[in-house]
Amino acid sequence: MATEVHDVEVQEGVVFGRGGGRDLRCDVYRPKGVAGPLPAALVLYGGGWVRGSREAVREQSRILAERGFVAVAGEYRLSGESRWPAHIQDVKAALRWMHANAASLGIDASKVAAVGFSAGAHLALLAAGTPGDPRFAGEGGNPGASEAVAAVVAFYPPVHFHMPGEKRSGASPATALAADLTAEEAEVAAPMSYVTPAYPPTMLLHGTADKVVPVSASLRMQEALNAARVPVDLRIYHGLPHGFPRLPGLMEVSMLDVASFLDRVMVAPERYVIDGTMPPGT
Repeated sequence: MATEVHDVEVQEGVVFGRGGGRDLRCDVYRPKGVAGPLPAALVLYGGGWVRGSREAVREQSRILAERGFVAVAGEYRLSGESRWPAHIQDVKAALRWMHANAASLGIDASKVAAVGFSAGAHLALLAAGTPGDPRFAGEGGNPGASEAVAAVVAFYPPVHFHMPGEKRSGASPATALAADLTAEEAEVAAPMSYVTPAYPPTMLLHGTADKVVPVSASLRMQEALNAARVPVDLRIYHGLPHGFPRLPGLMEVSMLDVASFLDRVMVAPERYVIDGTMPPGT
């Protein structure tokens, strides 16, 4: 990861697609004065699929842009406005927009990541495993453009669901996604359903004191990724609750870790090969 910290410029309220009969908007955070094409990340806020806004990921997006990424803080429709799967359809629309407009955005379309928090982490993981899946495409714009991500980062993510009365390790209640969600829809909405050897490199971050999404969710996702031989980094933070980046000092620490992970698996993996010798200065 580059050690230089860049100034950041922000373009707010950029329309990237349509959903529910209205414009969908994003904020684009860009390192000032850095020639492209640059790696990029779609950054998705949390809020249990019922609340949240792109303003909630300002700091996360700014830190990524300071480290050389074009960070796109994208919105998605919430459950009070549109029933599932509108949320993932809007995420797919944002990814297609980023790919279709890579040249004007100054991004490298082969180096687009998804970074999500809680409900946004669920959407990031689901998008990572379902590029081109017509069930989630929607009609948000740029049909035919790529929906692929080269890496995905998920903070305390819901990874699969249980129906009322069921118990499954690491599962979140299906009713949180939609009160009338069927068992079939719950399985289709579960990121763990799409783990294959083609799944992109993944980073999972979770606190052991999380009472919203159990830490076992990330553990089960890591197990599935390991079984498929997908590169995965897991960060377990002892004693920390859901939303821990808001606690003192943890936003900077965790997001710099994210930037380093993306640099290692997506941007410049060749920098991290030692070939039997220690890097200079170590």
